[in-house]
Amino acid sequence: MKADGLLKAAVMAAFLSGLGATPSRAAVSAAEAKTIASLSKELDQLDKELTRAEDVAAIKRLQRAYGYFLDKGMWEDLAQLFAEDAVGSYPAGVFVGKASLRQHFWRNVGDGDIGLKDGRLYNHMVLQPVVNVAPDGKTAKGRWRVLAMIGRMADKDGKGGSASWAGGIYENEYVKDHGVWKIKNLHYYNDFAAPYEGGWGKVTPIKAPEPGAAPAPAAPRASRFKLAHPADQPRNEACDGFPKACIQPFHYPNPVSGRVTTP
Repeated sequence: MKADGLLKAAVMAAFLSGLGATPSRAAVSAAEAKTIASLSKELDQLDKELTRAEDVAAIKRLQRAYGYFLDKGMWEDLAQLFAEDAVGSYPAGVFVGKASLRQHFWRNVGDGDIGLKDGRLYNHMVLQPVVNVAPDGKTAKGRWRVLAMIGRMADKDGKGGSASWAGGIYENEYVKDHGVWKIKNLHYYNDFAAPYEGGWGKVTPIKAPEPGAAPAPAAPRASRFKLAHPADQPRNEACDGFPKACIQPFHYPNPVSGRVTTP
């Protein structure tokens, strides 16, 4: 029996005990029966709230584990956090299915190795969660902020070294698979990517279009990357991040006003 079921049984047993009867042999009046029905209804609501709180906590653990596995290049562990038919939308493109995501992590991000190579830094901090579970308790959505420190030491000839900051937003969907929460749809929206030396002050400014000129169409993101494991689909984004001003989609309305934010 789950913890919430045990709670309900314990409360009902305590109430019946107060009547001087056992749960199985209680002889109750009409007024007492009404009280029991009211208590049962309240306990059912408490059951739902407790289950939802447990689900939110499990989803937060799942996404935080994602950040820690990514930190250390634990690609096999990382891939296991996804549902079999999951979709991951990253700057390099859209990867469909857990098997394709695993290849992306292992071959594209990890250079074909399990674990980060010496001289690499890939810290990935996942912060500020807003998690909402669907009424049926089978799916959920979450919004997270990402701050990353990415580095690669130069080789013995002084080539290939880099250090950068990156930040963005995850808007994710989750699914409960046989009682276990998994990532169903991951979408990363880039806020900024900038060199460590000089920071975002070194980002090349975007040239303003001529007055009246039509905006240039966004190029598929996959075309900008050389990938050992190609993306399953190209990715087009309306906004690439700083110095452009972007408002990424919100899966939830304003919790006070109820207003839905449209990017």
